[in-house]
Amino acid sequence: MSDPPIVRSYEVGMSVEAVASAWARREDAPEGAVVLLDSEVAGRLRGGEPWTMGGDQALMMAMVARPEIDPRHEALLWLPASIAAADCLSAATGEPQEVCWPDRVADRQTSTSWGFVNVNVQLGPGRVDHAVFSTRVDFRQRFVEGSSDVGHFDFDADAMIEAYVSSARKALRQLRDDPELLRELYTVRCALMGESIRARLLPRGEARGRVVAIDADGFLVLESSTGMLEGVAPATLDSIEILTSGGPRSALDVDST
Repeated sequence: MSDPPIVRSYEVGMSVEAVASAWARREDAPEGAVVLLDSEVAGRLRGGEPWTMGGDQALMMAMVARPEIDPRHEALLWLPASIAAADCLSAATGEPQEVCWPDRVADRQTSTSWGFVNVNVQLGPGRVDHAVFSTRVDFRQRFVEGSSDVGHFDFDADAMIEAYVSSARKALRQLRDDPELLRELYTVRCALMGESIRARLLPRGEARGRVVAIDADGFLVLESSTGMLEGVAPATLDSIEILTSGGPRSALDVDST
């Protein structure tokens, strides 16, 4: 049986990633150590998008990971981070959650994105020293019906943290021992699989095609109308649009400010 999570909670910090990474560097925080913040001075989502929510409207959480992975394959870390976030929100709601590569979690019934994932990797000499998996939750998307406290969502924080850490540890073991299985499990839960999308890339350009796989590097694989395959890395992604007969719609169109 795994040791229970070690949790540190603070009223305010620069960001959950910064606090967790400092804990890992300065005090050798173990894998599974969790940081909770009530408020962030400079919270950021993937790509630097500002996050200004806090208090009862949001949950800001980060976990220290010690992945045994080749630094060249660090994009694969988005898979365990996202699965853990989805399992965390499933524990909160009792309802299945989907992942939307690379960094969103959505309710399967409503397709509403309310979980936001980030991964920060700190390298050592020829290795990954540690990674920080962070999850931010927008509770405005999950108001309790009839609640007198508008914007309040009842949840069991201890159960969410336990589910988050347990899921992350399991997925990290799979990443080490059987990464193909991890990719298969992620694929089953990914809302983008089989969809035709347009991926806007950084610093410019785009890729279009049908989503067919997550490859061994952790890239999203698109198949064009001519059968050509192209991989999109999390680091090069700006945004994703799902292309439908009624016109494009954003797969990540959620106001987080």
